[in-house]
Amino acid sequence: MRKRKLVILAALAVAAIMLLCGCAEIEKGESNWTPAHGDPKVQTRPTATVDMLVAFGSYPNTVAPSSITNLFKNIKIDDVTGLWVEEETETRDADGNITSVTVAKYDLQTGYYVAEETKNEVTTTTYYAKEGNKYYLVQEIQWIVLKDMGDSYLMISREILDAKPFSDYYAEVQWEGSTLRDWLNGTDDYARGGEKFVESWNFIDRAFTETEIGALKTVTNTTAGNETFGTEGGADTQDLIYLFAVSELGEYFGADLSMQAATTPFAAKRGVAAEYKTRYGSWWLRSPGIATYFQGIDRNGDIDEGGYNASDVTVGVRPVIVVAKSAVKTIDETLPTAGPIETPTPRPTARPTDEPEG
Repeated sequence: MRKRKLVILAALAVAAIMLLCGCAEIEKGESNWTPAHGDPKVQTRPTATVDMLVAFGSYPNTVAPSSITNLFKNIKIDDVTGLWVEEETETRDADGNITSVTVAKYDLQTGYYVAEETKNEVTTTTYYAKEGNKYYLVQEIQWIVLKDMGDSYLMISREILDAKPFSDYYAEVQWEGSTLRDWLNGTDDYARGGEKFVESWNFIDRAFTETEIGALKTVTNTTAGNETFGTEGGADTQDLIYLFAVSELGEYFGADLSMQAATTPFAAKRGVAAEYKTRYGSWWLRSPGIATYFQGIDRNGDIDEGGYNASDVTVGVRPVIVVAKSAVKTIDETLPTAGPIETPTPRPTARPTDEPEG
């Protein structure tokens, strides 16, 4: 036993000496990532300018104030009715007069927690998503306009909005039959009322109202196979929401627009592995890589040709949509910005109230 301890101590000593000697020999550009200093290999490239950005839909983004936890702590399911219990809170001034009333409740259609504050006869509605022990503010989604199609825009989300594996199951799959496609479009098990809807919701019903969904255009997508690795691309699909294929990137990205994308705080909490300083993360493409892998864009904005394992939960999602021009709004400069730019104080975004009640 004593001999074994001596061997272990000797091994640790050798490792320490090698580490100390090797620190000065790290080649320029080699990653020495630490939580405090970021990754020097990640180089910032040009991002979208304000004139290319519009707002459409909403999704969880920044961390909400800690006081929100107290607001929703008593919101729970009623044991008798099976419905979520609402709670009303009054705020009074020094004279005991009611200055505002806040109703906290839960939205069964989206899985969002809702705060309705009425002050001076004006009601402000704010939505939050709970992930772990934190709440995240639901805010307008910023989109980069990549192509003017006359009466509509082709757009990609400016930031990585969520973390989701390409496939929930370990098996060979193409975009056509992927659970990521189902989750984005609210189909199959991810359809409202489906087996996975309440567990994981879906993107389309959380991000868009019924009116906004009506403004989305159906796109026919062809996904080519990968000749290098001999993997198939699958059948053509009809999608409201989709991911880019490798073959489409050259038309929309180049020297003037990087494929780098920052990760929202919500997406990072959900599992996207984001670079510390820039918040850049990797995101999925729908093109196949090696066997059960799918290609994606890495933190530097480059294509990972071999791809990421289809079950990888650290790769993010940047949805692509074609939407009627009349449905989008100009960007409000107070909204959060992507990348290394300093983020202004976030402002809550009220969702339109045309969603079905339930």
